[in-house]
Amino acid sequence: MHNYRRPVYVTLLLLLISGCTIAPQLGFAPTPTVPPLPTALPTAEIALSPTATAAPSETASPTPLPSATPTPSITPEPSPTFAPLPPTPTLPALSADERSRIFEEVWTLVRDRYLYEDYGGNDWDAVRADLAPQVAAVVSADEFYALMRGMIERLNDEHSRFETPQDVAAQQAEFRGELKYGGIGAIIRTTEEGGLVINVAPGSPAEQSGIQPRELIVAINGISFVDSEAFGSEGPIGMVRGEPGTAVRLTVRSSNGNERELDVIRAPIDQDVFNQVVGRRLAGTNVGYVEIPSFYVDAIDTKVRAAVEALLDSGDLDGLILDVRANSGGYVHLMRNSIGLFVDGGVIGTTSGRSDSESQIIPNGQVITGTGDLPIAVLISEETASAAEMFAAGMQVLGRAQVIGTASAGNTENLYSYTFDDGSRLLLAEVAYRLPDGSLIEGTGVLPDREVAAEWWRYDPELDPQVLAAIEQFGFAPIVQRP
Repeated sequence: MHNYRRPVYVTLLLLLISGCTIAPQLGFAPTPTVPPLPTALPTAEIALSPTATAAPSETASPTPLPSATPTPSITPEPSPTFAPLPPTPTLPALSADERSRIFEEVWTLVRDRYLYEDYGGNDWDAVRADLAPQVAAVVSADEFYALMRGMIERLNDEHSRFETPQDVAAQQAEFRGELKYGGIGAIIRTTEEGGLVINVAPGSPAEQSGIQPRELIVAINGISFVDSEAFGSEGPIGMVRGEPGTAVRLTVRSSNGNERELDVIRAPIDQDVFNQVVGRRLAGTNVGYVEIPSFYVDAIDTKVRAAVEALLDSGDLDGLILDVRANSGGYVHLMRNSIGLFVDGGVIGTTSGRSDSESQIIPNGQVITGTGDLPIAVLISEETASAAEMFAAGMQVLGRAQVIGTASAGNTENLYSYTFDDGSRLLLAEVAYRLPDGSLIEGTGVLPDREVAAEWWRYDPELDPQVLAAIEQFGFAPIVQRP
């Protein structure tokens, strides 16, 4: 066992992190609670997707239009104002000794604790010899953090990463439901035809401008949405976002093929509006549908419970569909708690690393009243990752749900988080999830009981082929599709 200095506190928080994101993004501790991430801690389970922090906003002051007649005079309405967005945290100045210490700590943690002893095909001592002089030579914090990110990227495992203090601050805000950005308030998926609007936040600039889900954004400020070179590294979504109070011109194509141009005034958007558990009763059925967007949301299990109980309060259910197709993971203890809403205890497998192994145990006594015999289907896709894959696999191996859709991402390495004195942190793959029979799903994913391939995000739930398959799996006739 190697000894090394650690100004990192090793209270282990376990994270499952996926690289899959949807604009606008738009993401174990063996401990069952999620403490805030203090300075210099290893923390625990999350599916994180770093979100770019918007620049401080400016107040928009449109010029009031003149009144139609000279008398009587009309006092113009005050122009809308927006509270400034939280400023991006300033990167701390680091001395040469501080840079060297963080580098040595990160390098040593990887050497001693990384899941794969071949270090992704790297000679880890050679990596240290290569990077140590570069760390000593850099001047700015930006250069240092770029070197640290590059070192962890050499592992090439799609999970492990090094994050700057700015990244960490944004993700902590997202977990607490406090993350804001300047934009129009829509989830937009890039397709070959343009940006498909998946969801529109209530009261957002997008909704106020008449933009509807399933409409297509074909141009931004006159530039084709699919012209990737024109938008640079931030892509088209980077141009949709901007300072609150400023305008972006969108060319929007409706489902009938008609196009219209809209000047949409950006506003502060609360990221948490897209992390809500959505529950609804599918039209023409007694089947409940609940979308679980992420396990990287504070008290997500409580929110799932509330959504299901609200459906039960509205009348009897013949079946329940739990949708984790766009869920890229999160805190593992919240995933386990969510399974416990439908299964009274049990073991869904283990997480094991070089020397440690831990059973993943579902809590007892938390099952939602009225769901005991309710048929359940879990919808998955290639975007279902990390803790969301463990959720689907757990419901499947415990015999509580039929899994429908396509194979999941196969990204189930579990991450330990180490936060350093400067506020940066290392997220390191240290254990892998195994099913109760010992098999891995890393690289293969959860295999559905019924495979149904579909571009599900193009459909409303009542017309979604995978939702229709779940209803058929319950033994009911499918919803009659509207023309």
